[in-house]
Amino acid sequence: MVLTYCYRLLPLKSQHRALERICAAQRELYNAALEERIDCYRKTGTTRNYIDQSKALTRCRREVPEMGALPVTLQRWTLKRLDDAFQGFFRRLKARSGKAGFPRFRSKGRWEAFGFTEIKGVRFDGKRLRFAGMPGGLKLHLHRPLPAQADIRSCVLRRDGRGWHVGLQIAVTAPKKRSVASAVGVDLGLKVFAYYSDNVVILNPRIAQRAEKELRRRQRALARCKARSKRRSKVRAQVTKLHRKITNTRNTWLHQQSAALVKRTDLIAVEDLNVSNMVRHPTLARSIADASWSRFISMLDYKAEKAGSYLIRVDPRNTSRKCSGCGELVPKLLAVRTHACPPCGLVIDRDYNASLNILRAGIGAGALNVIGCDERAPGNMC
Repeated sequence: MVLTYCYRLLPLKSQHRALERICAAQRELYNAALEERIDCYRKTGTTRNYIDQSKALTRCRREVPEMGALPVTLQRWTLKRLDDAFQGFFRRLKARSGKAGFPRFRSKGRWEAFGFTEIKGVRFDGKRLRFAGMPGGLKLHLHRPLPAQADIRSCVLRRDGRGWHVGLQIAVTAPKKRSVASAVGVDLGLKVFAYYSDNVVILNPRIAQRAEKELRRRQRALARCKARSKRRSKVRAQVTKLHRKITNTRNTWLHQQSAALVKRTDLIAVEDLNVSNMVRHPTLARSIADASWSRFISMLDYKAEKAGSYLIRVDPRNTSRKCSGCGELVPKLLAVRTHACPPCGLVIDRDYNASLNILRAGIGAGALNVIGCDERAPGNMC
């Protein structure tokens, strides 16, 4: 499995200028490659692919000294990024799902990163990152150590409002799956973020909602600014900073909750939700986006793989309506938060009932060696 370790860069003034120059050069390469593809299609009716442009890059590096001074893997990363944009465009065009989104030319404000398709041409000695075109070695703020004998595959350098960061993609060996001694079903919601089948409730932090008042104030100030003025640039930076703070706070909270859940259980069952359709809801879209269910599940996925535990996705149909005691379907509106089953008389919280159904479906789908279950659990999950 491949993990990404992100670190903050501590560049000198000369290195900072070099980073800006390299980033600008890769933006120009991206735009030139995009223009070449467009012109080729207009004149011949065919398009250039990544292989064609990589061969042309070899010729350009011999003819243009400035391009030859940079590692070729860096420039191939830029061409691959353009190729990925075209692949996504053709995929959306074939699926006929809304606007296809043809790749656009990148302005200065829409290009903030460059990277290497492979570690060839880059050296990392444990403290500094070195590559052609960079004076000296880029110092990293190693707030946590890399794994021993780390196999670095590639890296991406990215700029944001706080400076430059680097993401190192490292290949690690996934541990063997451990025997399942504990299992938990997770029902994700909005009133509470998650209800676990062991009756643990995770409250919804509503991070974006708490910052909504301040965000509205800054956005109103941005709307009053004169176009292309210095004040507008400053206020826009404040809005961007607040959005970044919301994102970082949410990601930190999701990392903490996912790590704690993976640490204490061997099998996690979650609903296979289609969040991209759910965020189209006219009234709940903002709350669903703020909860960030997809990101939480993706964190559970790689953390469980890294820890040797299991993550099982189950069909979400009827998990809230089915009774965890007798299996009968009990229809209820979304506003009804209590599950009351007339046939068997079970009365429990709606989300708790759903989490028990999710756990039962997860055990049946993939983990038949669960041990240590309580025989008195509703529905005889074991």
